[in-house]
Amino acid sequence: MKMRLKILKESRYTGLYDVAGIQPGSIDLFIKHFVDIGMDVQNKRREFFTSTFGDQIDSLTDTDIPRTSARGYGSALDKVKVALRSGTSHWYNQVFGSDMADFVIEAKVLMYLTELAEGLERIGYSTITGEEFNKLPTEDKNLVFEKHFLEDYLDSFINDHVKMGSMNTTGFLDNPGVGAGLYGQMKDWYMSTAGAGVLGQKIKELLPMLPQRAA
Repeated sequence: MKMRLKILKESRYTGLYDVAGIQPGSIDLFIKHFVDIGMDVQNKRREFFTSTFGDQIDSLTDTDIPRTSARGYGSALDKVKVALRSGTSHWYNQVFGSDMADFVIEAKVLMYLTELAEGLERIGYSTITGEEFNKLPTEDKNLVFEKHFLEDYLDSFINDHVKMGSMNTTGFLDNPGVGAGLYGQMKDWYMSTAGAGVLGQKIKELLPMLPQRAA
């Protein structure tokens, strides 16, 4: 069953890799954190944002939020509080302002690059030989490819692909007709529209945290 799910996920994003002209596997962790968000990522985000902003979120009232539908929740306020606890940058921008939304984006980037760094450390990236690399399973090789992709192509990836929106996604999460980036795939659409520049900037600033090759 796990193998079947893995194959389904891989085939689901083949088109994304194809349209972006990116080597398959080279942004697998980016996809996990910002497109097809893994349950472990969701749980870590919810724990972090609840522990960091829980008091501010709990104290919100109907007068503190812009008009929005309840859509699947008991009230509009309940919906917004759930979105804030999960780290939805659009709602941080709407309720707390752009500086807070920027902080949320930075926190998500840090979680993403932390997982990438831990993976690279696990495979011994700093000292791994060519022979050892060739013996790695594909998912571990992809960690190296993702690091190199970010180092070499981050600007063009953000400008040419992450900012490439799709109007097919305007019907979810109070999207005001701007769509979601990465051809409609970005789950937190604000990060690929008004917040795309911050996303790219924070990745660039935090890239040095990744392990480097030993001299």
